[in-house]
Amino acid sequence: MANSKKDRRYRTISTFFVVLPTTFVMSVLSSCTGEVSSENWIGELSKSWLTSLPIVYACVLLLLPLANKITSKILD
Repeated sequence: MANSKKDRRYRTISTFFVVLPTTFVMSVLSSCTGEVSSENWIGELSKSWLTSLPIVYACVLLLLPLANKITSKILD
């Protein structure tokens, strides 16, 4: 049982390191395509990234087990 907790913690932290750069790239792209004033682009980028990070992280944590279950059913 202890191994299961370690695996879950590893997956959670690993997911964070996938979500972190992904949300950053998406925030940069949305800032580039949107009309952001050149004076405050760092503030807008930070706001966008900090808003999207917890939302995407929660979605990934909720959807990843479901995706793994569906994948295992398809492949098995």
